[in-house]
Amino acid sequence: MFTRNLELAVAPHDHLRFSDSLVGLAGYVRTLLQDGSRTLDELLALLDRQDSSWPAKPSMSDLALAVTLLYAIGAARLGEEDRVEVEP
Repeated sequence: MFTRNLELAVAPHDHLRFSDSLVGLAGYVRTLLQDGSRTLDELLALLDRQDSSWPAKPSMSDLALAVTLLYAIGAARLGEEDRVEVEP
């Protein structure tokens, strides 16, 4: 049951908007990291801002899963002081 729910959350489909999917969030987080490394708290603060261009307001759990997805595909790494960095 949990595996099926995770599959539904990872990629967009007819019942899930792209902005609510982990793949979509991971892609947007990667664009936020182009300006430099950030902590999870800094990323969440950027996503929660009123002027954020991302339409959804993800939870810390969703953000952590999106960053984990970036690690899993080799698009990000953990830098100094627990900062998330994009791979060069």
